[in-house]
Amino acid sequence: MVMTDEMPADVRSTLGQLLAEARNYATTGDSDTAASLLESTHTVATNKLPEGTRRDRLRHGCLSACEALPDGALATAYIVAMERRLPER
Repeated sequence: MVMTDEMPADVRSTLGQLLAEARNYATTGDSDTAASLLESTHTVATNKLPEGTRRDRLRHGCLSACEALPDGALATAYIVAMERRLPER
C-alpha cells in the first residue's frame, strides 16, 4: 500500500520525540518508561493522524514494541522501524 496520508509538522515532531525517548529508555532497560512513551505515541497517532496505512502501522508498531518489553533490543527494533516510517522533517 502507498502511504498518501499527510502528517502535520507538529504531529511529526511530537511522534519523533516520543519515539526517540522510548528508544532511549528501551535501550537502557527502563521498560516502564518506554511503555508509557509508547502508549503516548499510540494515543497521538490515534488522535492526530488521519485514518490510513501510516496511522495503522504506527499504532501496530507501538503495541508490538510494548509487547516486546522487557526485551529492550526487540522493542528498540520496532521503534527504529517506526521512526523510519515518519516523513522527513
